[in-house]
Amino acid sequence: MNLKYRRLKGTRDILLEEAERWAWCEERWADVLARYGYGEIRTPVIEPTDLFFRSVGEGTDIVDKEMYTFQTKGGESLTLRPEMTASVVRAYLENGLTRQPGTLKFYYMAPMFRHDRPQAGRYRQFHQVGVEAIGSPSPVLDAEVIQTAMALFDAVDARGLGLLVNSIGCPSCKPAYVADLKIFLKGREEEIPEAFRGRIDANPLRLFDAKDDAVQALLREFRPITDSVCPACREHHAVLLQTLTDLKVPFEEDPTLVRGLDYYSRTTFEITALAERKQSSLAGGGRYDGLVEQCGGPPTPAVGFSIGIERTLLHLGDEPVDPQRSRQSVVDVYVACLGDEAQRFGLVAADLLRGFCRVEIDTSGRSAKAQAKSANQRLARILLTVGEAEIAADSLQLKILETGDQRPVARLDLLAAVKEVLEG
Repeated sequence: MNLKYRRLKGTRDILLEEAERWAWCEERWADVLARYGYGEIRTPVIEPTDLFFRSVGEGTDIVDKEMYTFQTKGGESLTLRPEMTASVVRAYLENGLTRQPGTLKFYYMAPMFRHDRPQAGRYRQFHQVGVEAIGSPSPVLDAEVIQTAMALFDAVDARGLGLLVNSIGCPSCKPAYVADLKIFLKGREEEIPEAFRGRIDANPLRLFDAKDDAVQALLREFRPITDSVCPACREHHAVLLQTLTDLKVPFEEDPTLVRGLDYYSRTTFEITALAERKQSSLAGGGRYDGLVEQCGGPPTPAVGFSIGIERTLLHLGDEPVDPQRSRQSVVDVYVACLGDEAQRFGLVAADLLRGFCRVEIDTSGRSAKAQAKSANQRLARILLTVGEAEIAADSLQLKILETGDQRPVARLDLLAAVKEVLEG
């Protein structure tokens, strides 16, 4: 078949049974997040481009290579959001929430957009579930946020996961480490592939995210960032680790974990799939105490994370999609109609039942045998058949598909007869 239109590269259609798997996860995630005190936030898909230049960081792969940016007719530069934290911070400021006392806790389940190389679990339109907790500098909140992420995976029975944590310091100690790292890398620049050399001046920490064995081997020769954090950051990290231990959340320290976004400070963490998968990183996050101020607000501490929904579903396992056996496609009663007048009669009968059960009326005009086959495929418990004889008698043929028992039922008695079968 020569299709005129096809979905864009890096996007996908989510249908029936798979969509039901998504809904199943989303329902459980919403329940967990409510129990942890988070309320939902929904922001526009498009944002001012400068928001991401300011927050994510000019020179990052996201900003330089992956954003979908366009000019409006009025000359304004807009971008499809590549991540959610900056949008939440923008909404937090624009809606005057800085005046709210205590910690504000938001969650989202939403699509993001990056012009990335498509592969298993990675798409150009992808979806995330995540949280942002704004207003507290406490390392105990960091631990609770990490615990929340683990609880979300537990809610959908995701097993075989590992938690990596690190501290990348604060504005008091990180700049000195970055300066020393830059000097080290400049002295060994010829050993770094040309594609990554621009990161040395922009932000050498981004080289820790480079997927290149030579770069990673070189970085292992330099001291880890944890050796350079100030006493306050060291204490913050120690409390985080002790709290995770108290919560019985297993973790591993990874001094190379810096995350790819410029706004992170102190705590960074990542949750990975330990089994062999094409996309092992399922979630990541950390603290971003300077971002609210960077976006024009008062100094405000914050911490959050995001989980890749497609990657998580890939980790849960690939289930075959059978449209006929989707629970969304399963019905209680299937109405087979033999002729146009029977379709009108059948629709009135279906309307009587829909306040009580799930009903599908067949208006395809196919044979009785073909419609009965569809009833079985839809796992219906009752098949109602309407033809000329039934219309004349103001009745329907009711067949219990499990037993094969069949009898005529007057239309006025139909609801009671169907209830008797389904409830009995």
